[in-house]
Amino acid sequence: MSLKTINRFFTATDHFIDKGASALIIIGGVLVALTVVLQVILRYIFKVPLFGLEEFSRLIAVWVYFLGAIFGTKWDSHVQGDVAGRLFRTGRSRAVIKALAWIISLFVCFLFLYHSATYSLWLYGTGERTTGLWWPRIYSVGSMLFGAFFMTIYSTANVIKYSGAAINGLKPAPGGTP
Repeated sequence: MSLKTINRFFTATDHFIDKGASALIIIGGVLVALTVVLQVILRYIFKVPLFGLEEFSRLIAVWVYFLGAIFGTKWDSHVQGDVAGRLFRTGRSRAVIKALAWIISLFVCFLFLYHSATYSLWLYGTGERTTGLWWPRIYSVGSMLFGAFFMTIYSTANVIKYSGAAINGLKPAPGGTP
């Protein structure tokens, strides 16, 4: 298998994840908004709240949050303080700072991945269910594992991108993966 074939596979997979996650974020955002509006109307106007709607909204919202975290990691658009980057003027020095920051982020993502996997496996083993609709709790906690997995992958890609820029003395392009 050639390097070109591997690169094509990962590019196609990344494109699929990008489009799929974008669609899920849009659908999830609309669903959360509609369920909140519906619950407000039912509860405060008709005085008949719909049982379990908050639990459904929370489930969708948690998945939307972690899908957004994946995008924030992929596009390097998460909230960050770049005071150190402003102290240095050259592209290489800024790339070194970004590479170091992403190495730390990668370490944190690995910790998050480990703990979310451990918790998810434990929760799956217990078969714990939600209090309202009795859905398996792994449905919501699985979003944490899913997000941690892809955040780790994209953090690795960003470490490679910024490390390559630091080694080659280039100013890396903002956002995206290598």
